[in-house]
Amino acid sequence: MNFKSVLAIVLLLMSAVLLGCAAQQKPVTEPPAFPEGVADAKWGMQVKEVKEAVETFQDDTGKPPFALYASRKHFDLPAIVSYFFTPKSKKLYRTDVTFNDPGVYGAVRRKLAQMFKDPTFTQPDREVCLWKDSSMLILQKDPNSVQVSFSSGPLLKLNNEEGEEPVKAGT
Repeated sequence: MNFKSVLAIVLLLMSAVLLGCAAQQKPVTEPPAFPEGVADAKWGMQVKEVKEAVETFQDDTGKPPFALYASRKHFDLPAIVSYFFTPKSKKLYRTDVTFNDPGVYGAVRRKLAQMFKDPTFTQPDREVCLWKDSSMLILQKDPNSVQVSFSSGPLLKLNNEEGEEPVKAGT
């Protein structure tokens, strides 16, 4: 699967989450401050900096979706953390935290509610918080896992801009 296909799928899934017919939209209010980063990494860090912060990881940064994967604890629960980088400048723009136990949904939801208050959009087993700079947090549950996706709006935009052209090896 090429980068444009992966990007199209990600954008389609995000659109489906945000525009779902069962979504309940609340008045848009700015949630508390978006975190400066997630799981020991800050937005915009280069791959090398994230590797140093995370220490133990699987490195798939040389090919789409340009990510590092690490097993670690998040919210004091075992998780797989995926760090996604922009294709050319290799800056951290998104972090997904996946809990392979759907039973932790309530605990994760409570922790996020403490941090960010009410979501902007809700659907069954899915909540979204949006910020004015297009940063977003998506909490979702499926039969096998719970996932929290954090995306920095400005760096998500950079990722989309960099993804418009094919990425050449070694860039």
